[in-house]
Amino acid sequence: MGRVAKRARRRLACRLVVGRQRFSGVILDLSSSGIFVQTNAKPRPGEPVSLELSMPGQREPLRLEAQVARVKAVPARLVAVAQGGLGLRITNAPEGYYGFLSAILPEMAAAEDEEAVELAQELVAEVTAPRVSPAPAAHRYRVHVSQVGGARSRTLRIEANSPEEAAERALATAGDGWKLLGAVLDEEPSRG
Repeated sequence: MGRVAKRARRRLACRLVVGRQRFSGVILDLSSSGIFVQTNAKPRPGEPVSLELSMPGQREPLRLEAQVARVKAVPARLVAVAQGGLGLRITNAPEGYYGFLSAILPEMAAAEDEEAVELAQELVAEVTAPRVSPAPAAHRYRVHVSQVGGARSRTLRIEANSPEEAAERALATAGDGWKLLGAVLDEEPSRG
């Protein structure tokens, strides 16, 4: 699944709430639909999280609701050179968040060309449109992954709306060091 919204690279301190636990984090980039946060939190893809974002010039932090879209795990020996964290899909955010975005993405708000104006209009529509929870996954897929540079392989059963989405979720679940071999619709009835 590709990115749709324009992203702004901006380092901002934040706090994540996962279940009953609180974690500190640093936002590395953000958009109207998602945020990437560098953190030690380890929620699973699909898990809901709350995000408290300290905004420049604001006393109270903004509170956003999000869902974990992907987990980027980095081996301990590479933490100094690589950035791990969470890709979050925003499910609910206050107007102040979108106002902040339009201030740091001036090309969206002031652009002359048609595509940028359309993007700005979509941003305004997102702010005013009611939030609808996504429909539950329609299919179960068997996703085959293989260890990069190794002989191990795994088969993961993943709920998703498409083979591409199943592959993305399986790679996020498997973590770094795995590559995709294939994703097929699981014809076996689920157990349990």
